[in-house]
Amino acid sequence: MFVAMRRLMSALGLKGTEKGDDELLDAAELARWYSSLGLEERLALSRELAPRVRAAAGRSERSAADLPAVAEGRLVFEQDGPSGPVPLHHLKVELWDRDIGTPDDFLGEGFTDAEGRFCVRYDPADAGVGDLPDLEVRFFEPQHGFLPDGRVVETWRRIGSERGPDDHGGLHYDFGTLRLPYWEYDPSTSLARLHVTEAGTPPTAYAPGRSLAMLKAVAPIELVKRRHLLQGKLGQVLGLEKIQADYPEAMTVRMERESPGSTRTDAFFGERLLNGMFSAILDRDPEVPADANAFRLYYPWNAYEQDGLHCLPDVDLRLRLVDGRLLPTRIILGMREPGAAAPGSPVTRRSYTPADGPNWEAAKRMARVSATLDTELGNHLGQCHFNIEQYAIAAHRNLRRSPLRWLLMPHLREVVLINHSANDFLVGGTGYITRASALTERGIESRLVHLLGSYDWKGFAPAPPVCEGHRYARAAGLFWKLVGEHVEAFFAEHGAAVEAEWCEVRRFSDDLVAHSVPAFVCRYLRATVPGKPAPWFVRSERMDLEVKAAAPTPKAVSAVTRTDVAQAGEVEALKQLCRYVIFFATFRHAWANNLQWDDAGEVLYACLGLRWGKGGALSTEEDLDVAPPPEDATEMLWISWMLSKTNYGFLLANEEADVHPRFVELLRTHAAAFAELGMDVRTVSSRINI
Repeated sequence: MFVAMRRLMSALGLKGTEKGDDELLDAAELARWYSSLGLEERLALSRELAPRVRAAAGRSERSAADLPAVAEGRLVFEQDGPSGPVPLHHLKVELWDRDIGTPDDFLGEGFTDAEGRFCVRYDPADAGVGDLPDLEVRFFEPQHGFLPDGRVVETWRRIGSERGPDDHGGLHYDFGTLRLPYWEYDPSTSLARLHVTEAGTPPTAYAPGRSLAMLKAVAPIELVKRRHLLQGKLGQVLGLEKIQADYPEAMTVRMERESPGSTRTDAFFGERLLNGMFSAILDRDPEVPADANAFRLYYPWNAYEQDGLHCLPDVDLRLRLVDGRLLPTRIILGMREPGAAAPGSPVTRRSYTPADGPNWEAAKRMARVSATLDTELGNHLGQCHFNIEQYAIAAHRNLRRSPLRWLLMPHLREVVLINHSANDFLVGGTGYITRASALTERGIESRLVHLLGSYDWKGFAPAPPVCEGHRYARAAGLFWKLVGEHVEAFFAEHGAAVEAEWCEVRRFSDDLVAHSVPAFVCRYLRATVPGKPAPWFVRSERMDLEVKAAAPTPKAVSAVTRTDVAQAGEVEALKQLCRYVIFFATFRHAWANNLQWDDAGEVLYACLGLRWGKGGALSTEEDLDVAPPPEDATEMLWISWMLSKTNYGFLLANEEADVHPRFVELLRTHAAAFAELGMDVRTVSSRINI
């Protein structure tokens, strides 16, 4: 690029310092060199040449007020809001003269104001001798990186343009109101999702290294899956044992090889509920709230439409701490009749205990499958992917001048891309979860709306451990503490500048609240928690049920602010929101995602759905009529491996240098403490991109 720039400058009669700069290019060679450059190189070259051309022509730099011509306009989002056009504030606007075969001429720049208006003053003579400018405005969003000492380096990324008139001879031109399709909300869903048209592309892209990471992770197993699917189409019978053996050995498969039966014990069942990918909030048992060792997990699947082919009962799971181990003591299944599909279908409740032998083992398997599906839709897809997407959209739409962008954007940069892939790959009419589980497309949509309706940043803190062996909760508490220190240090350095641009925070908050789903409080909780003593209910990870249940039409996400000037307590609220976003985009997603091969890498141990077999769904693992069919089994193993093993954008590696190095070092100094809790902090990504 720089050699071409020197030669082009020489061709224009502008002396450089390199040997050979006095060799001029003829017009044909000049055009050839310029056309060989990429867009960004041409733009950089034009910006470089503009002041030198003016100087060569005897025109010195002048203040904007002295420039004779002006171009103005207003930039708004493609989609209107409730009150009409939504301004695109604080975007960089550059005015250019378009040329063919030679560098475009940079005329001037400015920024949109709070209402999206821009005004760029320029000198028409900068278009060149005898050339009237062919006007064009180009729009840029800010990007950032950090130097090793923590200083920020800002760059600009072009996001759009609008052509104006050719050969404009006047001194004023109004581009009018320009609509830019930029980080728009999808109007077809009640969730806060990015709108990407069928022929369009998202307004962002993966980091280049991510594609290579995906290739390295998937290549070894891609041919395995394709071979299995082809054999099925050719009518060849594939057993689940053979399908399992063709994939790398999963944790539970290895454990069974080394110690048969070890992964099917009550103790291992409880251990994975504490520390596996299934790790969830453990409420006290409401039937014995005074018993500090009795716990409950509940999965309410009968509330949703099902396909009638898979068996997915309500699961009411009771557990007890015994000598530091969490053991299941009773499993209550609310079973529909085979073929029943409607939400709220009649159920028969059956209770199982360890004394029930084979039926107890079958009930545990049903509960394990239920926990797997709940993890995929809740802990993973809902609480991390779709939850963080709503913060990503609101941040990209609104944070540009605010230093808050430097804190949040590294953790929001690719989530919309992977979620866009999930629209058809995992959910939707043909998604894997829809095909492999009992829930229909409509059932999944309803479940996700309810899940997103229960997530809020306000008041969140990881639940404390229930025992010494609760490694997940201890690791979560440590990571939450470190994120808090990082956020506090950032606000100590940039808090005043954040407050100075509070208008952006207000619009960020407004978008979050306006596009979040309605708060969801189920009938059981409404009857037993708000305004009543409920010591069994863990509140730290839940939204404030008293506030949400009392409001007439509450939104799930709480507002940070409702004014353009920070009020008392609102900066602290913003810190809490930032801490919440970073925690879920990094630690929480890593724990739910990276353990999938450990906990969902064996078809007969855990899958997304069990079928109604000839003898019912509660049968032994030997009854393959209940297990997933071969095509679902191989796809399940392929997905579990791909999700667990595809990682790029690690926090400690900081490949794009977009995370503050202080946070990287803070985590690195605690790597040994995380390792003692079973987490390699080097495997935690800075954002959700798988």
